[in-house]
Amino acid sequence: CGQLIGNERQMRPSVLLRVLFCSGAAAYELTAITQLLAQPDTAAAGLSAIAAAALAGGAAARVAPAGSARRAGRLLDAPYAAGPQTYDPRLADEFYAARPLMVWGRLVRLGALTSGFNIKLLLDFLAYKAKGSPEGQPWPNEAARAREALGLSTKLGPTFIKLAQALSIRTDLIPEAYALELRQLQDAVPPFDSAEAMLILAYELGLPGGTDQLREVFPDISPKPIASASIGQVYRATTPDGRRVAVKVQRPGILSEIALDLHVLRLLAPVQTVVSNAINRLETRPRDLQLARELVDEWGRGFVAEADYKHEARSTTAFRTAMRERGLGAVTAPEVLPELSTSKVLVTRWVEGTRLDRDASPDVPRLCGVAINAYMTMLLDTGVLHCDPHPGNLLRTPEGELCILDWGMTLPVPTDLQYSLIEFIAHVNAEDYDAMPEDFVALGFTPADQLDRVKQSNLGEGLAFVLRQLSAGGGSKKVQGRVLDEWRERYGAELSVAELREAARADMQQRMTAQLASEGVDVNAVTNVMEEMSRRNRDMFVVPPYILYVARAFSTLEGIGLSANEDYSLVSEAFPYLSRRLLVDSSPRARAALRAMVYGPEGGSATVRKQPLTRLAEMSDGFQSYASSTGSAGRAPGSASSQELVDVLLSAEGGYVQELLVEEAAKLAGALVRGRIETAASSGPAAALLQAMRAPAAAVESVSRSLPSPVAGMVRGVFWPAAVLDEAASLVSDLAGTRDDDKQLLQAADTLWQRLGAPAAGGDGPLSAAERLPRVEGLFG
Repeated sequence: CGQLIGNERQMRPSVLLRVLFCSGAAAYELTAITQLLAQPDTAAAGLSAIAAAALAGGAAARVAPAGSARRAGRLLDAPYAAGPQTYDPRLADEFYAARPLMVWGRLVRLGALTSGFNIKLLLDFLAYKAKGSPEGQPWPNEAARAREALGLSTKLGPTFIKLAQALSIRTDLIPEAYALELRQLQDAVPPFDSAEAMLILAYELGLPGGTDQLREVFPDISPKPIASASIGQVYRATTPDGRRVAVKVQRPGILSEIALDLHVLRLLAPVQTVVSNAINRLETRPRDLQLARELVDEWGRGFVAEADYKHEARSTTAFRTAMRERGLGAVTAPEVLPELSTSKVLVTRWVEGTRLDRDASPDVPRLCGVAINAYMTMLLDTGVLHCDPHPGNLLRTPEGELCILDWGMTLPVPTDLQYSLIEFIAHVNAEDYDAMPEDFVALGFTPADQLDRVKQSNLGEGLAFVLRQLSAGGGSKKVQGRVLDEWRERYGAELSVAELREAARADMQQRMTAQLASEGVDVNAVTNVMEEMSRRNRDMFVVPPYILYVARAFSTLEGIGLSANEDYSLVSEAFPYLSRRLLVDSSPRARAALRAMVYGPEGGSATVRKQPLTRLAEMSDGFQSYASSTGSAGRAPGSASSQELVDVLLSAEGGYVQELLVEEAAKLAGALVRGRIETAASSGPAAALLQAMRAPAAAVESVSRSLPSPVAGMVRGVFWPAAVLDEAASLVSDLAGTRDDDKQLLQAADTLWQRLGAPAAGGDGPLSAAERLPRVEGLFG
């Protein structure tokens, strides 16, 4: 990650031209740490990569300007049809091998579009360096370059428009000036001619009278698009029966443009990989080139699928059905009118609403939680992930529901991958870092033959540090602040940022040297320890293509959450869904994940391994939070969630949760007995009785101390019943002495009882000790 994105601190504007090839997208939050380690002087090296990546960066489809589209209905040149399973790079290779001039013409045009922008960035960077690289100051001409980036994105086409949409809400990753400009692309991409759109609409609907007959289908249709995106544009219309609808019409020739640009990207991605490795002094291997092409292919499948509106219609309808079946009334999608939809025209019921990031309603933070739970449900349950959640596609309806638009780009998630993700998230929450190497293999991040090396790499400490920072929330900006604070505590509060960075680099190098030595490497023969570690670790980790879509979706959602709450934590927001899923899923892998969540890592320290009932109480809170946030907006808070929790924890049919509760019942029984004895022993009569039981032994001991030893022994022997009484009193006292873990266990059980709808007697306050015992006893029978 450091090799890939460590220099972005000084090169943030150029991220628009490089991020397509940055496999570090899956770990975008790690930039907050690796940026701090990066030397500002090394940023210049990144610019040398831009020269080679300029063509690759520009290799995306050009949005057709008004009036330039071919006549509707004419088939355009493309190697494959639009659809979720039709993308085929081999067909594209054959197709464009017979059309070399088409490819070279595109390369020349795209090179011309991007080279000027890169040269200006280079000059701005040199001017910034000439000023001494002032900390916290922007590069010269930042506002002007941001406006140019907007224009460049629209000229480069759908690929960069999609990228710009995602980046436009991430002010923690790009300068705010760039973000403000790029936000215009979220629902205002330059449209194509509406006359051309009406021709396409009439042709797709099979109207023999052409556009003159459109009034029979749509008596009222807006003369201009009310929104325009990279693939198509939307008109507001009314059907003859009075239904208000949204009519999305695809841009003409978009598939042929996407196909050509994907082919160009496949040609140039290996070139960029070679240049990037050369800059980082790494050897380029066949696997590196293959990975570069695989990443392009993964993007390609999504873009080609997005050009098929029938696929989008099916995905939209399936999502509506899935959310309704799962009781997620707070989230929905537009209703599709299949009789008016084709592969190039999509008609849905009109949805009133405002963009989630622009709405000032007090329930927006709740809807951010709804969005996370909906996307977790897609990823880990329904198996179809919406991959384009930019703010223009997330609406708050007047009813307080979340409506997700634009289902053209989706990712199928197989069941095995779903459970691998669940296991990984459970281990993250339980801080079970020793289990994560197996998780990496299951998720495709680590080849199976590298598992032992990953286990020996002391990964846990680094993961603990990173995940601790991410869990605290606040995005990259606040992560950077917390990392600096931790470095100040570790290396000295008086050090400057540059000195702290250097100290951290030295510390990291020392750790890497020790790691190499432990692996039997002659560290004295290694000229650059960091480069050697990077070279050795390349085989240990790969980036599975699917993670690009997952990272893009959740990165966008986090950006929206941060806009509503600067301390927003994606990790914390995912906990409610995980809690519910593990409590209700009875599959063997879910049971194992639940056990890992409840009991923590085997052999873990007391600070890591929480009281199991405490963890179950936390998961119960998450369960109810999920149910409350995802239910219909009009439902009373907790009206159904408490009963559902009761059904899960105390089901008559039994279940794995009950098995875990039974395991804790013996411990709880002991705590309850000690609590009862302590309560009884502290009462007035019982205390007097215990004192009376101890009195004879005390009297015998007092007399014996004044007698010679032989006589004292005889006296103690004669009055042995006094010693027995004293032992009995001591035993009662020992039994009455509750331990700290008893108190934690009783409190955790009490919390569970309260979650089941049993408040303290006479009010909503906490239960007293006297009230707690009978209620906890009732919970466990």
